[in-house]
Amino acid sequence: MLAYPVLQFLLFFGYVNIDTIVLTFQKFSWTEGKYIYSGFDNYIMFFDRVINDPWTRRTIINSLFYMPVNSLIILPLSMAFSYFLFKKLPFSGFFRVVYFLPSILPIVVMTMAFSFTFDSNLGPVNDIYKWFFGMFDSNVVVPSWFGSYPTNQIMIFVYGVWVGLGFNIILMTGAIARIPEELMEYGQLEGIGFFKEFTTVVIPLIWPTIVTTFILGMTSVFTALLQPLFLTPTSGDTNTIALAIYNSVLQNQNIAYMATFGIVLSLFGLPIILLTRKTLNRFFTEVEY
Repeated sequence: MLAYPVLQFLLFFGYVNIDTIVLTFQKFSWTEGKYIYSGFDNYIMFFDRVINDPWTRRTIINSLFYMPVNSLIILPLSMAFSYFLFKKLPFSGFFRVVYFLPSILPIVVMTMAFSFTFDSNLGPVNDIYKWFFGMFDSNVVVPSWFGSYPTNQIMIFVYGVWVGLGFNIILMTGAIARIPEELMEYGQLEGIGFFKEFTTVVIPLIWPTIVTTFILGMTSVFTALLQPLFLTPTSGDTNTIALAIYNSVLQNQNIAYMATFGIVLSLFGLPIILLTRKTLNRFFTEVEY
């Protein structure tokens, strides 16, 4: 029973990661037709490109922006909307469907729907834009939403907020639903309002879930791939770390260097993520109920 998961772990985690580390000290020799030892050449190349190559810097910066979008925008909105749904306020049932729908549809469908919404010919957003700004300027020009940087990168983040709410809300509503009803009733007897109940009762009790979701948002720096791949497939300006590695493997180019690219950034990111988790866990004591 345990053989399959253990073998899967050893093969797809242990072997893959060890092989990736070994690959960072190699380069492909076209004369010999195989990978040969190259020392720290890939690491030297990485730091040189970080300093001198605009493409590398933009790739890293684009990836880093996913962290505040997920942890500082999507997460607080998800907490507020989850509480709104939990309290069963007017229209909460309608918004439950609106929030959950992007989470159950394939990302290809969602990116197509999002792109069509801003299409220059058929998109309703452009019609609204022309109508509104046309009242002030008869020669109004609709922006090319996915055409140039940084507008296309902002649109990817907007898409991320729209789609990312559903997954977080599922986690948050589940955590809030587990809070004992007696605590909520006690707060109501004490006369606390929605805001105070949310900040002094709900947030402390679901804090472990909040911390987990926050950390998942931070790891998006290394995992953001499908959003720029589907929304801006022809633009290199919206490249991310994961997309750069994906394209390198797909095209069978610079694989050893891209392995170094991922390893070095992981070595920088892992301590930051662990330290953040340890710091956040100190805010509230985990309570069993």
